[in-house]
Amino acid sequence: MNRSQKMAKFNMIVILIALALGVIAVGVLYFIVGHPLQRALGGFGFIAICGLAGLSPVLYRKERGKVGFDERDLLIQKKASLRAYTIFWVLFVLAATIPFFVLGPDGAVSVKYLAAMVFGGMATVILVQSIVTLEEYGWGGKENE
Repeated sequence: MNRSQKMAKFNMIVILIALALGVIAVGVLYFIVGHPLQRALGGFGFIAICGLAGLSPVLYRKERGKVGFDERDLLIQKKASLRAYTIFWVLFVLAATIPFFVLGPDGAVSVKYLAAMVFGGMATVILVQSIVTLEEYGWGGKENE
């Protein structure tokens, strides 16, 4: 497994754990504790765990004396970034325009919604980049394939 694959796998695991903890927290706060849904959605604070994905370059450093990146790796990285930001942009536009149609032109949006857009966007980009990177390498663990 090369460095890009290791980083992608680490990032995907971090994002999926953060999303799972957020969903569990909302479920517990809403169904078991009995908070109103608007307060229970604060359980998505676990999404902040996604910031741990920033540690992947530190955890998986380049090896000295070894070619770590070639033209194929660069092409895969470009493809993964293009797909990730395309999906992010579509979701961001939807998240920004749906409140207009639901609340009307005079409606107000909570600041919590804006923070959710930021964390959701970050999680979307990292998760899609990781999935596309692993898909392009064939999900395998063999370094020369």
